[in-house]
Amino acid sequence: MIRRAAVHSLLAACAIGFAQSLPAGEPEKNFTPRTLAAAIAEGNVAFERKDYSAARNAYSRVLTLEPDNLIGLVNLGMVEFYSGHPDKAEELLKKAVRQRLESAPAWLTLGMIYMDRNEPDAALAALSQSMVQDPLNARTRNFLGVVMGRRGWIEGAQHELRRAVELDPSYADAHYNLAVFYLEEKPPAVELARRHYQKALELGVEKNPEMEKLFSTPPKKP
Repeated sequence: MIRRAAVHSLLAACAIGFAQSLPAGEPEKNFTPRTLAAAIAEGNVAFERKDYSAARNAYSRVLTLEPDNLIGLVNLGMVEFYSGHPDKAEELLKKAVRQRLESAPAWLTLGMIYMDRNEPDAALAALSQSMVQDPLNARTRNFLGVVMGRRGWIEGAQHELRRAVELDPSYADAHYNLAVFYLEEKPPAVELARRHYQKALELGVEKNPEMEKLFSTPPKKP
């Protein structure tokens, strides 16, 4: 029942906005700040178009020019993730966080990789790092809440998901996931769940037959 869509645009925005590079020991002989900036810009445009082949070529050129360039490592890692190559993505993103621990987009993408692999401890660690580095990122809060909920930490999951919708009231998936975890309470917080489920529907989430049935069932009399 959990939703985890609508990540691509935020990760792209984070990556493109993360305009800091680290000096390499021996830059490629054709390196100039202008050629590096041009390759990054080309990769960013291709990433926005979801042309991952062109983005891969551009960001690979960035790393040829400057092997430890943080933008190149993080963005190429995201390209590999969205291209269905999580192992390659993990290798690049781990190198990025070794270069700069504060790289929130890298930690967020690593957390997504570990969620997909059903490695909750690794996902929790990566997403917690992302949250520490970028506490106002609604997407990180959403995924952190989902992972906590999967571990059975329902109160913690609700806290993170409430924070996600506070930061971004139009975040449909966070409203939906919050509804799910309100229903995980003992007894279920049905009215709170209904409120966030309806908000998710208003924001474009498709109806869930099980939840529709639940919310249409009259409450049992005491």
